[in-house]
Amino acid sequence: MPVTLELPEALLRQVEGLAERRGLTVAELIRQLVDAHMENNRPSVRNAKEIRLPLIPASETGPIGPFNGAYIDELFLGDHFPSGR
Repeated sequence: MPVTLELPEALLRQVEGLAERRGLTVAELIRQLVDAHMENNRPSVRNAKEIRLPLIPASETGPIGPFNGAYIDELFLGDHFPSGR
């Protein structure tokens, strides 16, 4: 996507000189610089907060039993859900 970028004259001269030394156009150099900056500032796993499980301690919820097919059958066969009629 085309973008117009305004740079101070002195900075533009530095960018043009660097692009020339690297054999790039100014646009190619700016794309590389922006891409490198974004990569270096991407949130990483090591910067994430540590999450400990369980999120809600059993002391607050009570024990949670096995959640298997038999348990689900029991829920549907019992009076746990309204019939919708």
